[in-house]
Amino acid sequence: MTPRDYALLAQRAYTSPPQIGAEASAARAIVEGSAIAFPGTNNIACWLADLDVEIVNVPDLGVLHAGFWQAFCSIRDPLMALPTPDVAVGHSEGAALALLYAGVLCLAGRAPQEVYAFEPPRVSVDDTLGALLQANGVQVHLYRNGEDVVPLVPRLLHPWQHPGPLTPIGTPSLPVPNVEDHFIERVIAALSAS
Repeated sequence: MTPRDYALLAQRAYTSPPQIGAEASAARAIVEGSAIAFPGTNNIACWLADLDVEIVNVPDLGVLHAGFWQAFCSIRDPLMALPTPDVAVGHSEGAALALLYAGVLCLAGRAPQEVYAFEPPRVSVDDTLGALLQANGVQVHLYRNGEDVVPLVPRLLHPWQHPGPLTPIGTPSLPVPNVEDHFIERVIAALSAS
C-alpha cells in the first residue's frame, strides 16, 4: 500500500463504525486486514483529550501528553487482545494514538512493521518513544501537509517533540501556519499529487 492508501484508510476511520471504542469517546479504531486505523478529533471527548496538555511519566514509554495517553488507555485492553497489526494508522489525534499503540506493542514484544501518522500533534517531551520504536525496527512515517499548525502543537510549558522527523507534503493553502491544510481530504490530495 502507498501513503495515499493509508491516508484513505485514516479517512475511513472517521466514517466507519468503530470496532474498538465508542463513537462518542476520545479513542476508537477500525480494523482493516492487517492495519488498525484511528480517527482524529471529531467530538467533545476528543477535544478534551487534545486540550489536556499535562504530562504523565509512563515507564518505558517516557513523558507523554496526558490527554492522549488517557484516551489510548481507554481502549488499550481491546486493542491488545487483537492480533498484532502490520501497520498502525491515524490522522490528527488518531495519529498520536497510532504512535502510542505502536509503542505499547513494542513493549509487549509485538512491534508493528510501520506507523503512518498524518498531521500528528506532538506526543512526548523526551525521546523515549522514538528510541523505542527505532530499536524495534518500526518504520515511522510522519506527514505534515503544507503549513498545518497541528504538528506544531502543543508548544507551551514543555519541550514537546515527535518520535521522528516530519515529512512535508503538499502546497500550503496559506503562507502561515493554519488549520486548512490539516483536513484529511487535503492530505489525500497532496499525496495524490506526489
